[in-house]
Amino acid sequence: MSAEAISSEATDSAPVSAAKEPNLALVAVRDIAIVSVLLTLWGAADTWAAASGLGLATTVSVVNGILVGAGITGLIHEWGHFTGARLSGGTAPLAAAKGFLPLYNFDFDKSEVSHFQAMSLGGNLPTWLLAFALAWTLPLDSPGRIALVCAAFGFSAFASIIELPVMSRVSNGMAPLESLGKIDTQVFTTAALGGAASALVLAALL
Repeated sequence: MSAEAISSEATDSAPVSAAKEPNLALVAVRDIAIVSVLLTLWGAADTWAAASGLGLATTVSVVNGILVGAGITGLIHEWGHFTGARLSGGTAPLAAAKGFLPLYNFDFDKSEVSHFQAMSLGGNLPTWLLAFALAWTLPLDSPGRIALVCAAFGFSAFASIIELPVMSRVSNGMAPLESLGKIDTQVFTTAALGGAASALVLAALL
């Protein structure tokens, strides 16, 4: 999740016309391909490190693990938001295919508070599920694999630190846009530090 994506979700309530909305299947295939490529690059680096024992290879595998772990978790986070909004009945057309993010535009005028809460929850559940699934299924016997799992946990913590207070304020009666408006640089800094600390603590335990 990026600052730009949150800003877009918070301020761009204008719906995308049906004629301009990208094909959902094509967007999904695009992002599946991105995840596949990222995991392939990470896997190649992890294999190189295991086969060679070189310090450089290990460093590359760790860097790849961090970037790929955070990247795929962030992408799943956005798809979770989109899925939560759509399944709850909210109005969330896909964004015009001019770039990678934002994935969609949430229409605050045509959606209810319950749709916003479903969208918010939908973003956070899959990220934690992915983090635990990676930790459960991957043999954590190499620095690159540990880096991948810890990055997924770190991003999940980062997103939750930002978004759970937003959901809590909305549950207590605050308007969604007003609650989102309280996300500032300090919130991002705190969340980034919290996510990094979570990743480092997990790495130390593993």
